[in-house]
Amino acid sequence: MFKFKVKSCTACAGLIMAAFISLQSCSDNDDNDPVLPHNIEVAEISAGGSISVTPSSDVKAGETVVLSATVDEKWSFGGWSVTTTGENSTDVEVDDPMAVQASFIMPDSPVKVDAKFYAPGAEYGLTTVKVPAGTRMLGAEPAEPSYYKDEKLHEVTISSDFYMSAYETTNAQFADFLNANKIGEDGKGVWNGTDTELFVYDSSIRDNGKFNFGVNWNDNKWIPVTGLENHPVIYVSWYGAAAYAAWVGGNLPTEAQWEYACRGGQTEQLPFGIGDGTKMVKGMAQFYIYDYYDLALGGRKVDETIEGYVSSTYPVGQFDANGYGLYDMHGNVYEWTLDSYYTYPDTPSVDPVGPLTGAKRVIRGGGWVNSGRELRTAVRWEQRAGSPMEHIGFRVIF
Repeated sequence: MFKFKVKSCTACAGLIMAAFISLQSCSDNDDNDPVLPHNIEVAEISAGGSISVTPSSDVKAGETVVLSATVDEKWSFGGWSVTTTGENSTDVEVDDPMAVQASFIMPDSPVKVDAKFYAPGAEYGLTTVKVPAGTRMLGAEPAEPSYYKDEKLHEVTISSDFYMSAYETTNAQFADFLNANKIGEDGKGVWNGTDTELFVYDSSIRDNGKFNFGVNWNDNKWIPVTGLENHPVIYVSWYGAAAYAAWVGGNLPTEAQWEYACRGGQTEQLPFGIGDGTKMVKGMAQFYIYDYYDLALGGRKVDETIEGYVSSTYPVGQFDANGYGLYDMHGNVYEWTLDSYYTYPDTPSVDPVGPLTGAKRVIRGGGWVNSGRELRTAVRWEQRAGSPMEHIGFRVIF
């Protein structure tokens, strides 16, 4: 038989009471632990809008934090990002991450709040720059060498800021548009909802393929010529350019907007919008470099011993930008504008627009086949809207 030695009831009761008090003490301490607040780091937004966070300091775990974004005109909101900070950062769920008004539940950790803003055209791969509103003289002084009478000096006010493609529209970008809109081998598309117009020529066929540095129809789709994806599109009609601009949510620039932007914020009336504004020589743009221009030497100069001319387009952005950050406003390809040719007014005008009807549209800037004097900022030419050429392209505005 086993024998047990039992302590007195008084001693047992004391041990049990001590254990209970100890457990109760631990439980009380857990319940009374303070919930420490955390701060929220709010990222600095460089462009496109601003964000606010409420509350942003001394926020306890479990609290609701409200996010609010203000989006600049013509920009779009790209969504929220909330992450914990520290060595092992994790994403924090936002209730509606693509909405300008959203919220999240504060975790038991400091967090950082950020947001994306997209400039006009960004979703289509376009880089745009802001051209500020203002008033200046457009056209040229009659004393400017190679001046023509339709370049009459006149005052223009551009009343609102606008955004312009930093680069001419490329072969790759235009091919994407053609394929997305199911433009077939004939290069024709629907214009104004009902009419059918020529948008583009296959550069491997047009002019017997002599200027094959555009887009080609191949295997039931449009593709850029291999290696020339980043060259400006050529053989594009005004209709094709305008349709592309509408597709990306923009428009073609008016002639006034184009020249205003080309001058790049200059205060003087100079022949060109890049460099010191007085010359167009080799290394400044893609043009017929033998026939250059230097104001200090009287304007047009010809030197057939100059070497290095390439009889085609260049990749966009190979030369210095103007004061607004716009590339190739001179040379590479002429650029379609929105309006038709018109006589400049004698009095100041605000946001002037030429006729939007007629068979022809104005082209500006000069191309790879043109001389230096033809690249002058004030030079105006016109071309039939439905007649694409090997030296005409475009860019868009928003």
